[in-house]
Amino acid sequence: MAVKLGTVDFYQAMADALNSDPEWAEKGKNLNYRMVYNYEAPIEGSFHAKFENGKVTEVRDASPQDAEEADFVISGSSDTWAGVFKKEINPTVALTRGQLRVRGKMSQLLKNMSAFQYVIVAMTQVEFE
Repeated sequence: MAVKLGTVDFYQAMADALNSDPEWAEKGKNLNYRMVYNYEAPIEGSFHAKFENGKVTEVRDASPQDAEEADFVISGSSDTWAGVFKKEINPTVALTRGQLRVRGKMSQLLKNMSAFQYVIVAMTQVEFE
């Protein structure tokens, strides 16, 4: 069943897919981060996801406090996010072009790049409208 892009339902579908994936349990076992995904116009919203030892343990709408306390905040237009999830835009290229912006410790992001890329792959498999 398709979920709406830019909603908690989208991130819950990603969490459900990852939490039932034994490969993710291994790849994500060292991730213990809180992330906020910001969507900018035309669809706006912020979503909080908590990654703990190979599980996504929390998904919800993000508060301003979540954005302040998150280990990583990734921001971009909803059109860019849709392009990434449809595999029309490479997320690495989007980062280098400034279409997606990351706030957080880049050394930690790079150290765990394989796991973070796996999260993006899971998001590309979520059917959305």
